[in-house]
Amino acid sequence: MSVIEEEVKVRKVVVDPKISLTMMAQLSVASDRVKLSIIKKSKYPSEFVPGYHEIARKSMCDAFASNISGDYHYYFEDFKHRAKALAKEAVLHPKKRVAYKNPFYSAQALDSMIVMEGIVTPLLQDYTMQSNTSKSKKSIEINNVCISSRADLILEDQYGVNQVGFLKFNFSKSKYPADEAAVKLHVLKRYYDERKLDLNPYDCILVDVAGRRVYRLSEVANMKDRLHKDTIMIRDTWELI
Repeated sequence: MSVIEEEVKVRKVVVDPKISLTMMAQLSVASDRVKLSIIKKSKYPSEFVPGYHEIARKSMCDAFASNISGDYHYYFEDFKHRAKALAKEAVLHPKKRVAYKNPFYSAQALDSMIVMEGIVTPLLQDYTMQSNTSKSKKSIEINNVCISSRADLILEDQYGVNQVGFLKFNFSKSKYPADEAAVKLHVLKRYYDERKLDLNPYDCILVDVAGRRVYRLSEVANMKDRLHKDTIMIRDTWELI
């Protein structure tokens, strides 16, 4: 008698309601059909987690956290060299492979940041920045739904003594919708509220790299009611799918 061994892939299931910050923002402005699709993707996540812009994100955070005073143009010259190196690295691989996509999209993000020099430089002048890209997970809970909530940079006063805000980069192919930016900013602000940090909404910032603009919490729509409603919907739908 022969024994046939068959490998069975087990589908990953997230038992308790949990959603990424990006998907929470997408869900809050989506149609009912798309909302359900996002919840399914959150409960049954793929084994592959794309990180196409992570090289660029880390490069920007590390650079700005060095807090060079005065000669801010140095950052953007460095991004230019990094982008060229990443673009050369990408073409060594087939276009459908991650080994191509990660350096290629990160090079594009760095190129976009170079164009934003005039927009970003005032931020570099106003704050002392600390990188917040550690692997430790950060999240909040709303209506028993866990939402990831990690900013990319901690913004401190010019003396580097007190935290006054945070900064989140957004990487996408086109201009980031204002309502989605508002959701991200409200979630991140709530994270720090729960830690008894009274941050000024003006200093709670999302940088839309592709859209080449800056969103501040003080200037976007209030999404608290929408977050409350949508997290109830996520919680109540989770067990049904």
